[in-house]
Amino acid sequence: MSNDPRMMPNKAHYNGWREPDNVRWHLRNMSTLPALIMPRGDAVYDLPTGTQKDVENFTYAYQGRNLSLGDAMREECIDGYMVVQNGEVLFERYYDNFRAHDHHIWFSMTKSLISTAFGIAQAEFGIDESKTPADFLPELADSVFATVSVRDVLNMVTALNYTEEYDEMTPGSVHFEYFRRLGFMGDFELLAIDPAQSDEPRGVRDMLPRFEQAEDGVTGAMFQYQSPNVDVIGWLIERVTGRALMDYMREKLWVPMATEHDGVFTVDVSFAPVATGGFNSTLRDAVRFGLMALGDGKLGDTQIAPVDWMQDTYKMSNADKQAGAASVNADPDHERFIDGFTGYRSFWWQFDGAQGERIAMGVHGQVIYVNQAKNLVIANFASPAQTANQLRPSYKQMLSGTRALAAAL
Repeated sequence: MSNDPRMMPNKAHYNGWREPDNVRWHLRNMSTLPALIMPRGDAVYDLPTGTQKDVENFTYAYQGRNLSLGDAMREECIDGYMVVQNGEVLFERYYDNFRAHDHHIWFSMTKSLISTAFGIAQAEFGIDESKTPADFLPELADSVFATVSVRDVLNMVTALNYTEEYDEMTPGSVHFEYFRRLGFMGDFELLAIDPAQSDEPRGVRDMLPRFEQAEDGVTGAMFQYQSPNVDVIGWLIERVTGRALMDYMREKLWVPMATEHDGVFTVDVSFAPVATGGFNSTLRDAVRFGLMALGDGKLGDTQIAPVDWMQDTYKMSNADKQAGAASVNADPDHERFIDGFTGYRSFWWQFDGAQGERIAMGVHGQVIYVNQAKNLVIANFASPAQTANQLRPSYKQMLSGTRALAAAL
C-alpha cells in the first residue's frame, strides 16, 4: 500500500472508492477489501530487455488529428504501460507513483484468466460445452442457466435480465443487487445475513439461481456484456474439479506461468473469489499471462493451457460473428461503439482475426493486448475516474493508439 499522502484516498469520502478523487488510490489498493493471496511458485519467467522504443512520442492519426501516445496515456490516467515483442521488453514505464512491484486490480481482464482456467479444466475433465451450466450446478435448475449452454455463457449470448450499467444503480434492480454481492461496496447489511436463518442471497453464487432471461431475449442472437456469466463459469470450475477455484488456478496457471509476484483475488461477502473481475497483480505478471495467450498456451518451454483451447478462442463461427455484429459495440452510431471490434468468444474481445488480435479488457482502462502476427503483447493498467470503457472517449483514443503502435512495430 502506498504511503505517499498524495495517493491516499480523500478522507471526506473515505467510504466511497468510486468517488472521482478516490479511484486511482483504490484501484492500486483493492486488497483493502476482503481478499485471498494466490502465492507464486519458486521459478520466475524472465522478461529480458530489448532495444528500447520511444513509445510516448509515437504519433498516430485519430479522428482527424495527430496525437502522441504519451498524451493519450495522460488523458486515460495510465498507471503502467509495457510493450513486449519477440519476447523482449521494448518499453516499460510507470506513472504517478505506481511501481513495478505494486499490485493493481484487473477488473474484467480477470474474465480471460477464468476462461483459460476453464479450458484447462475442460481438457482435464472432459467438460461438454453443449450441456447447460445447471447440468453441473443443480442449484441453477430454476434459472436461465438451465436453458442455455456452457458455450452460450462463455460467449455472453445468454440475454440475461441484467444490464451492465455502472453509474445507474437503482436499489432493488437486478444489476444493483448483483454488484452489491460482489463485495466492492462494503455492504454491512449483506455481511450481517445469517445463511442459517435467511434465504436472502448473501454472495454472488447465492444470487445466480435467481437470474432469468430478459423478456425479449433470444439465446445466441446478440453479444451482450453481462458479468454474471463469468461467475457461473468460476463456480462450474470448482464443482467439476472438486478444488477451490484459487487452488486450482494457482496450480494450473499462476505457478506454471512462473510469475514474479503473488496474485491477489478479492472475494465477495461469502469469500468466493470474484471471478468476473476481482484479480490483482503486478503489470509484469499481467504481461506474462498475455505472453502465455500469445503462445497458444505456452510460455517458454511450459505448455500451460491446451493449444486447442487457446486456438479455439479465435475460431469465430458465423453465429459468433452475427452475435458480435448485432452488439451495440459494433454499431458506429452507438455511444458504446468500439472501432475494430469483431466479436466476443471465451471471455476475450476479438478484433482482427487475421492478425490474431484480441484483448482482455477491464473497466477503468485495463488492457492486455495480444497480436500474434506481430508476436506482440502490450499491457497497461489505468485509473480514470469514469468506469465504463465504452463510454469514455479517452479509452477509445488510447486503444486506437495501442493498436496503431502494434501496426507500426
